[in-house]
Amino acid sequence: MQLNKGEVEPILAAARDFRPDVIGISAMTVDFPCAVDLSRRLKTIFPTVPIVVGGAHTTHRPEAINDVPAIDYGFAGESEAGFVDLLESLAGGKKPSEAPNLIYRDDDGLRHNPPAPFITDLDSLPFPAYDLINVEAYNKLSPPGFIYRHRRYASLMTSRGCPFGCAYCHKVHGRVYRYRSAENIVREMEELIAAYSVGEFVILDDLFNLLPERVIRLAELILAKKWNIALNLPTGLRADLMTEESLRLLHRAGMYRCLFAVDTTSKRIQALTNRKIDVEKALHMIRLAHDLGIMVHGTFIIGFPTETEEEARGTIATALRAKLHTAAFHRAIPFHGTALYRLAQEAGADLSAAEADFDFNKDSAAINASQMSNDTLIRLRRNAYRRFYLSFRRMRSLFALLPNKHRLLPRLFFLWVRKAVTG
Repeated sequence: MQLNKGEVEPILAAARDFRPDVIGISAMTVDFPCAVDLSRRLKTIFPTVPIVVGGAHTTHRPEAINDVPAIDYGFAGESEAGFVDLLESLAGGKKPSEAPNLIYRDDDGLRHNPPAPFITDLDSLPFPAYDLINVEAYNKLSPPGFIYRHRRYASLMTSRGCPFGCAYCHKVHGRVYRYRSAENIVREMEELIAAYSVGEFVILDDLFNLLPERVIRLAELILAKKWNIALNLPTGLRADLMTEESLRLLHRAGMYRCLFAVDTTSKRIQALTNRKIDVEKALHMIRLAHDLGIMVHGTFIIGFPTETEEEARGTIATALRAKLHTAAFHRAIPFHGTALYRLAQEAGADLSAAEADFDFNKDSAAINASQMSNDTLIRLRRNAYRRFYLSFRRMRSLFALLPNKHRLLPRLFFLWVRKAVTG
């Protein structure tokens, strides 16, 4: 869908040409309505072809597929082993009822098989089959976070799981941290550079830097290769776990941009949401990254269940004093299956529109579990964007580091207008 800008017809045309035996669709909550529409339209073309949907949404809302007859099977959590079992059962004409993590219907209703153990040896997994996707087409799109240094980029996942228990996380990969070795990551990079002339790697882990020694080893291996590559980390860095040595080595290895999620600076909200972060250490690492010449993005969240206007203003004030180049101010979204959803229920929020009316770009103004009115939340968020970006010193620093200025500056400007005026 991303390649086709949300248009379904090119996907349907490709499916007609390919004539699949099984169709798999991955969807997060924001994508699920589109996955449902796509499934229904594919089923009209291929009425006997099994359609399987996986991803975060089916993991935490398996019942969501019950009212969609076009979807034959679902998977919850990691599905590498289960999906192979499903395919083997379908190929052998057997009823696929034994696959771990499988969601399916029988005469008694919706069934959900027990989960498979999490994969512990991530190095044992093969690299993605890049030859089966249109790499050139993806290079025409902006990478996650849309700021890029090189057009020819590749996304990497180097770990799974997170031991922390933040209330707003789905924990699709569990709380046991599993990771690829630095040597394994570099081998994949090497293959991508050789086959596709990749110049930038975007690392999309939930938590990249839990183990400083792994980060240091990866940076040292990249430096030993003497590659002229760029590293972009728009997710997965926990600022209060970052070490100065790791940050300096990553910068030398090519990291020109990173994100640190501070989220909230209220001690009460941190305790409520189990988001225990050392704010002062985070600010120190943000300052060090800034001073090294790394473009630093920060994310902040307001509108948590029971949050007061004073607490939200405190978080915004911290963002304004941080040495960040860019920042995003989100509203707390209580997704089904998260502890935040329960907290919002307990706070008396109306969650009936939590998924049906969700708009990622507007952070779903229909949901509000805080002690503030919607009008107050909207005003605080818009003013945060205005005050953050209407800083000559910040804009001068951003302009100095921003790559591809002629392409990215107009996009950044229109994004700021949307967030500061209409968002």
